Amino acid sequence: MAVTRDPLRWPYPWNSIWNYPLGDAARLVPLNMVIPTERTLNVEEDIIVADPDAPLVPIVRHDAAWNDGETRCGEQLDGDLITPGVPIPPGFVTDPGYWGVKPNHATAIVMADLTLFETQPLHICPDGTVVSEYTNERWQGDSILTGGMGGEPDGGAHGGSFMTAFGGTIRLGEWVPGGAIRHAIKVDLDSGANLSTVGGGFRWPALVADSGYLAGYAGSISEARMGSLLALAPDFDVAALATEPARILATTLARYGAYVVDGSGWSTAMFATEWGPDGRVIDEFEREWGYPLAGHRPLVTGSQAEFLGDIETIYANLQIVDDNAPGNVGGSGDRLAPWAPSFSDGTGSHP
Repeated sequence: MAVTRDPLRWPYPWNSIWNYPLGDAARLVPLNMVIPTERTLNVEEDIIVADPDAPLVPIVRHDAAWNDGETRCGEQLDGDLITPGVPIPPGFVTDPGYWGVKPNHATAIVMADLTLFETQPLHICPDGTVVSEYTNERWQGDSILTGGMGGEPDGGAHGGSFMTAFGGTIRLGEWVPGGAIRHAIKVDLDSGANLSTVGGGFRWPALVADSGYLAGYAGSISEARMGSLLALAPDFDVAALATEPARILATTLARYGAYVVDGSGWSTAMFATEWGPDGRVIDEFEREWGYPLAGHRPLVTGSQAEFLGDIETIYANLQIVDDNAPGNVGGSGDRLAPWAPSFSDGTGSHP
């Protein structure tokens, strides 16, 4: 039986930037990533709501942003961010238990026509009220069936790049024993240590850099900017890593890469993972592997310390795919992984 895929779980056509495998002759430039000193690996949870038949719920405006001492549920304003609303299943809340003090919560909601509504920072209060603050015309309307091509008009709610909260997110069922992540992923870097101000601080497929990039970006590698595609070289020895979850991640980075979509804000790095009505990748990771996803290697022991040591090895070997471009996605050469299979209706696959 032919393998097919569900666009709600594995979106976009074969030639989307999120499904395009790397080329074996891509022009690679060492990132020379500064290894995080405050937390080896942190968590960036993207809110993914992929239930287009759910009841429509309004999104109420808040103005808490990332301000100290303010809560998003407690700073609601008159007027809705979007009417008549967005499809969100009853019972899904993001309070309590979110990661960190003021998470970004870049959010992608699949609408009835299978386009995306994106916003941030979203929060779903204990009483079910949905609140958010920012949206933008450049973030809206990308199709999960035909879009994901990068650049205009395929923007999204990662505020540092205007790249999507939907594409590239590590989904439930992917980072598990025996699992695989068969698409490009997303990463937040310490922009002050690693990103350059050259070219406005960003490159395709990002649409922008952080608003304070001139003062905030101080990296020395000119090719490293918001929107850069990072990868491990084809000859990186994945098998030499000590832990299976690191090998799964490294395999993805060697075959598809990771786009830089936001700054971490401190000395840490974060890969974007799903939080949706069906659960959270961070909970699934700890349940399946026996230790938390996030942590600082000098402060942990045992299997988690091995895993985070592998993560540091991955960081030290990351390369920038410098010839990634609209007509040369993933860089030059033969593809390093198979194309994405078709959707269940037979569309979306390589000709």
